[in-house]
Amino acid sequence: MNEPSRGNGTERGRTPWTAFTDPQNNGQAPAVTDGAAMESRSLCGRVALRVPADVGQLAMLRALTETVMLTADFTIDVVIDVRVALDEVATTLIAAAVPTASIECEFHFDEQRVRVSAAAVTGSDAGLIEHSFGWHFVETLTDSIAVSSADFDAVKSGYPVVVEFTRLRGGNDEG
Repeated sequence: MNEPSRGNGTERGRTPWTAFTDPQNNGQAPAVTDGAAMESRSLCGRVALRVPADVGQLAMLRALTETVMLTADFTIDVVIDVRVALDEVATTLIAAAVPTASIECEFHFDEQRVRVSAAAVTGSDAGLIEHSFGWHFVETLTDSIAVSSADFDAVKSGYPVVVEFTRLRGGNDEG
């Protein structure tokens, strides 16, 4: 089966969410499904989550960030930096999101780094992230950061925006 594992939290009255792992990693990436613990200690993998663009979902993103990063054997300093950076990025995207938007977050990690992307559909194509204090704050916590936006999407009623940042295992505070 080539489809990713998916968990849908709508059963038993939970908030809808989707999580999956990369099947091309021979099942070694940590699986996040309804009620399942992350079992693998692989240093390479991919985990993704989609939640409604709502401030109430920030706790889910924080928890997933910590779980993925600790399970992938990152140091506590790197875990905290990534959690804080993603929290800032997600908060900014949520504030700018169109009413029906979701936040889609992906973690790609290997022996050297983690690459995190967060995407949402926003109501404006303005440089909402690069010119803020939060953007400069995220720059200090990460090794690289980039934002990209697409033209207005009539189907989604907004501008798709993706923020991607990386953090090395050793960190940007060494040396």
